[in-house]
Amino acid sequence: MTKARDLSKLLSTSNGKIAGSNLDVSFENISDTGTEGTKVASGTTAQRGSTTGQWRFNSTTGFFEGRGASEFSTLEPTPTVTSVDDGEVDSGAGGNQTIVITGTNFTSGAVATFVGSSASFNASTTTIDSATQITAVAPKSSFLNAQEPYKVKVTSATGVAGTSATGLISVDNTPSWQTASGSLGSVTENSNANFSVSATDPDSDTVAYSETTSVLSGAGFSLNSSTGAITGTANAVSSDTTSTFTLRATANGKTTDRQFSIITADEGILGTAEFYIDPSNSSSWSGSGSTLTNITNYGSKSGSTTNLDLNNGTVTTNSGITYIQHNASGTAPSAVIGNISGNLQNYTVAFFLKVSNTNSNADTGIFMYGNKTTNEAIGGNIYSSTNQVAHYNYSNDTTFNVSSNSWLDWDFYVFRKVGGTKQLYINNTQITSTSSVTNNNTSLPSNARFDIGGRNDPSVYDNWNTQIGFCGIWASNISDSDMTFLYNKFKGDYGL
Repeated sequence: MTKARDLSKLLSTSNGKIAGSNLDVSFENISDTGTEGTKVASGTTAQRGSTTGQWRFNSTTGFFEGRGASEFSTLEPTPTVTSVDDGEVDSGAGGNQTIVITGTNFTSGAVATFVGSSASFNASTTTIDSATQITAVAPKSSFLNAQEPYKVKVTSATGVAGTSATGLISVDNTPSWQTASGSLGSVTENSNANFSVSATDPDSDTVAYSETTSVLSGAGFSLNSSTGAITGTANAVSSDTTSTFTLRATANGKTTDRQFSIITADEGILGTAEFYIDPSNSSSWSGSGSTLTNITNYGSKSGSTTNLDLNNGTVTTNSGITYIQHNASGTAPSAVIGNISGNLQNYTVAFFLKVSNTNSNADTGIFMYGNKTTNEAIGGNIYSSTNQVAHYNYSNDTTFNVSSNSWLDWDFYVFRKVGGTKQLYINNTQITSTSSVTNNNTSLPSNARFDIGGRNDPSVYDNWNTQIGFCGIWASNISDSDMTFLYNKFKGDYGL
């Protein structure tokens, strides 16, 4: 066969491609000197061959692949992770966290994984938005503070994985309020407020406090942004007023809000009291041990009181009731009230009192104000032998019949003198007088001593064990409505 005839057999097709039944061509150490590239076989996964060493482009997967001794290996680019859209997770907030991952070589079927310092977990769902973006969703509670910061890994369906070079996600929980929502308590108008709130941060970041509303300043209070203390002087009110406000705890940019309230109590007749002490309200006094100091000055009172000496008694709380405990073996609690002097034709002494042990004694003093040695005093006695209470301008008694042993329970006593007539009210009910003795024009000395829960002359009157609650003195006869105000204001504190 001539050379021309041999070529004609090779070029036997119209398109000039090499063909022929006897064609057997081999190539060794091929060098492609072109610039565009060398085309290899292309087909779907289903169209793969079975010959070892075959190299092809898989149009199903989009990757080049070659067959080894028994299976194909894919030439797949490694995914890269460069950033996330949200680098902080509040693991205690509940629900899921959606994180958008940016990188390259993301392919269908890939799975996002969050890699902590010693543990990792897969996203609940991994959505491939594009070759450069993934949207992953995972429970917030899966992110643990001890494992932060979390790296992000993306693993393709064929197992090729790429991980971010650094931690991209930190755990930063919101502050947690330690103070329960609702009322923080009450403060009497024109009195000093002393409340506080507290929140902590799981990440030990510093917590700052602020008000999202503007209620506190309008009520006379201010909030310490560092400590959570609420202080100030309560504004005057015409009736008990509740101020509701929302506070925000902030730590490292994370915030938690909570609603609270403070009741500003109408002081009513308390504004004219010469002396006023409420053991359950520490804003009306300070101190500790056996002396209550800095008795609050109210309104237009002319008297001046610095201390109430408990004379070894104590402020005690039992069964939810706070009171001054006076024991019979000691001297009754007493204070010196200055600047009240002259002939008092009208006055009021009001207090809550309970006798816890009569010590088998027949009678006792329950309060005295003034100087008995000069017949310049007013006071009250209880006679257990006759179930009577006496109200006197010194040595000039008016007596009242009471229920048997009524003083063994908490009662609200009001000793009032109106136009020269002495009166007694117990629990806001007037007690009928058994005698007609009225006025002896008692004049009170300046800086007189006030004894409550007993009389400090045990040679004449015994001292019983007594529990003393709210107590106030007025240099006037307060009205019936004022007595009702006091009774209703405080009776709940004493189980009435």
